[in-house]
Amino acid sequence: MAAGADLGVVDAGYYAIESMRLEKGYRAFGRELTPDYDPVQAGLLFACKLRTGIDFLGRTALEASRSAGPHRRLVSFVVDDPEPMLWGAELVRRNGQPVGQVTSAAWGETVGGCVGLAYVADPELGVTTADWARDGAYTVDVGGAGWPVSVGLRPPYDPDGAKIRP
Repeated sequence: MAAGADLGVVDAGYYAIESMRLEKGYRAFGRELTPDYDPVQAGLLFACKLRTGIDFLGRTALEASRSAGPHRRLVSFVVDDPEPMLWGAELVRRNGQPVGQVTSAAWGETVGGCVGLAYVADPELGVTTADWARDGAYTVDVGGAGWPVSVGLRPPYDPDGAKIRP
């Protein structure tokens, strides 16, 4: 602490770590990464060796999932109003219709509101396209009230320090 005093180092705990991971869109095991979600749905194809000829356990299933298209997608969001506090498991609505649930949420200091990740699914098409996931008017239910959120496939804070909305 003494070595970082001139840099403004302060004590921080788990909630600070949770906030930072969500602002950067980092997924967590047990929340966004479970046996129920594959890399296609989680937006993690970039981390798979599909461009190589190297075989790996699950490659055939992953290629089939990629070909079929995801039936749900992981999106990042920022609550447009700084008032509500989210913790996870809140209902997500798109154009008034239930489409998913928040997997993780926390206060995002750099964006000035709650941030989070949620899986959403198009209940009519069966395949959730990127355009469908980005478009529409989204709200998150907090205590029975719908709060508007900005949704995107990219994290709400970029690693170079520029504040962005999804």
